[in-house]
Amino acid sequence: MDNRIRGFDGLRAIAVLMVFLQHRLLASSDETGHLGVWIFFALSGFLITGILTAQRRTIETGVSDFFAELKRFLLRRTLRIFPVYYLLLSVLAVLMLLGYVSPQLKGGLPFHFAYLSNIWIGEVLRYWPGPYSHLWSLSIEEQFYLFFAPLLLIAPLRWHLPICYAVFVAGVASMWGMRVTGTPEIVIYTNPLTNFWLLALGGIGGAWLRAQGSLLRAWLARPSSFAALLVGVSLLCATEPHWTTAAGPAVYTLLCTFYGICIAALVCSIACSHSTTLVGLLETPWLASLGRISYGFYLYHNFVPNPARLHRVQALFHGASEPFWVRLGGIVISFLIALLLAKLSWRFIEAPILRRKAQWTLRVANPAAARGAGLSKG
Repeated sequence: MDNRIRGFDGLRAIAVLMVFLQHRLLASSDETGHLGVWIFFALSGFLITGILTAQRRTIETGVSDFFAELKRFLLRRTLRIFPVYYLLLSVLAVLMLLGYVSPQLKGGLPFHFAYLSNIWIGEVLRYWPGPYSHLWSLSIEEQFYLFFAPLLLIAPLRWHLPICYAVFVAGVASMWGMRVTGTPEIVIYTNPLTNFWLLALGGIGGAWLRAQGSLLRAWLARPSSFAALLVGVSLLCATEPHWTTAAGPAVYTLLCTFYGICIAALVCSIACSHSTTLVGLLETPWLASLGRISYGFYLYHNFVPNPARLHRVQALFHGASEPFWVRLGGIVISFLIALLLAKLSWRFIEAPILRRKAQWTLRVANPAAARGAGLSKG
């Protein structure tokens, strides 16, 4: 469950940089940030489905049972994502009570605590609530874990791929149905089903790669295949604002589905790449380092103000637009602050918890084995 795939940390870093640039520099109509989120989804689907499949295999071989493996999975996910998430929400709640945070947070706080931020944004507000906007994707991930973990752990291994296919079909069909009925764009964007299918696609890709004699693996491992997928994904990202607004429901759904398949294939291509150059680039120390702390960076970055947008700074220019260098400087400063917060979070909260994760998981999922391990050490 802790196997590391070379190149994935670099991919996480690129994805989180896309989201940061979307929020700080790019126009609201640009969809670079959306691509970053979908890369995260495809990557999570690839990894999580593989983990659950491996856990189900231990159940079928009689080594473990459903409840032990479900507890193991949920505890590991909880230890990874809950501590800094709920610490941040608690700090925001205190700041709100002290008058330092917009009262708008009051209505959304129960949704954020329940990992229902996407429901708050899509069904209650129906607009993007500034610094809290990015929390919707974290809610989608948590909802996917709660839905998929018990389903794949209780279902026989031979059903896992058909289940992923079913989620994929249901998600695409719901996306088409919502477009046909004129559902607001923000509702489609934040709906669980219209995002689960991409996580399922990551799982499908992982299952295909693990199959013996996989022709897909042989094709995706080629550097030329990665290059073709990269160009295709880039073109689709650049044109998405146009087909999102202009295309009819059927064309939109087809384009969106093709886009998702290309993103999932790109993730799989990195997972099985034979290109030492590609993997070496993604394993560049600064990129891999940012990838390792990408969760904290993503969580904190939208709450770090851009100094160039502060009223006192803008007042210096007497109502005129601030110079480009001031805008750029503000972006750089906000990036460095978010990076510092993520590094501190990783060093003092996340990493210490992760170092104890295996031990704590064993105690909860298999107390007898944990006691035995303790006795043997004694």
